Amino acid sequence: MHRCGNVGVMRQVWFFAAILLLAGCAPLLQPEQSRRSLPPAVAAPGVLVFKGASGAPLLNAYLPLEAPPGSTISQQTYAGKTSFSRFTNPQSFDEVRRFLLTALEDAGWRVVESTTWEKPPNIFQTTVRVAKDGEQKVVVVRLENGQFSVEVREG
Repeated sequence: MHRCGNVGVMRQVWFFAAILLLAGCAPLLQPEQSRRSLPPAVAAPGVLVFKGASGAPLLNAYLPLEAPPGSTISQQTYAGKTSFSRFTNPQSFDEVRRFLLTALEDAGWRVVESTTWEKPPNIFQTTVRVAKDGEQKVVVVRLENGQFSVEVREG
């Protein structure tokens, strides 16, 4: 009988451990869940943008680099393979930065160098040098006073 009592106690311990583990993982899932619920990116009225195969506005057509979901593009300029875009987005700087880095890697670009600097609470910037097929580009992602910008220039 004594052994059965220990089995019951062990089951309770494992049950509570599983609950604590799942509760601890819940915050990690929230950014992914919030990204799924964001509306598609759009261009503000009067802003001309290129669109990708999925129909999403592109921050740079050459790379190609789609705007993160939830974005409203307010400014965009192109000069050949280089570009500058300004937009708003409800996500944090880190979420937007991760989205853009993943999009670059998915398009076949390899990160060669990356630097980030911050001046909280208003300025955050990551500069990334990427390479593909012997060509290099520099992508600067910046958040200043609630406005994101992405600049793509020659490497």
